[in-house]
Amino acid sequence: SVNTVSASFGRQIAESAVYAILISLLLVVLYITFRFQWKFAVATIVALLHDVIIAVGIYSLLDREVTTATVAAILTVLGYSIYDTIIILDRVRENIPLMRRASFATIGNVSLWETIRRSLATTFITLLPIAALYFFGGDTLKDFAFALLVGIGSGAYSSIFIAAPLVAVLKEREPEYARRRDDPELARDGGTQLIEAATEAAADEPVPELAPLTPSERAVTNEAKRERRRQRRKARPHGRAR
Repeated sequence: SVNTVSASFGRQIAESAVYAILISLLLVVLYITFRFQWKFAVATIVALLHDVIIAVGIYSLLDREVTTATVAAILTVLGYSIYDTIIILDRVRENIPLMRRASFATIGNVSLWETIRRSLATTFITLLPIAALYFFGGDTLKDFAFALLVGIGSGAYSSIFIAAPLVAVLKEREPEYARRRDDPELARDGGTQLIEAATEAAADEPVPELAPLTPSERAVTNEAKRERRRQRRKARPHGRAR
């Protein structure tokens, strides 16, 4: 027997996919705005739209059929991408009060370096079972696995190279961060002047002169040093190191 699917059913699937994606994006905007700021929400939505466009575009280029499994996979990609993006944005939010004199670009770079290893490792581990599902699974699972492969790969890219830089661009328009960015003392070398200033200040501090030890104090100090050496020798599993 031959089963046929009418055009109205295909149109219904496409409309359901569009509605589901729009509702998901709306919920994401509300959550990010409530949890962070609206500028973080804008960057997140741009990254999510990038992931959806990449997944749908590759499907169109390869002339693959869009099924209900594809819609479910795209929604799964949105959930994974928002999770990966929130990890980076949450670290940015944590570093804002810790780096009070740094520009927002510096805060974003530091936050990315602190989370990039985790993001890449999580993405790689997630793609392993999905790749196995695509190459060794049944025909009904290939569409689902293929959409996940494309979407999760683009999601890892968008979280690092789209969401975080876009947040930095939007935040640096604020007067405070614009002042930090335009201040040569703060912008030089990406904020490393803070460390250099602290080092120079420590070098300029006068070194206090210590009073000479009396013979009795010197004897007590030498005895304490010998006692510490005896304790270290006892702690070694094989006695004195050779």
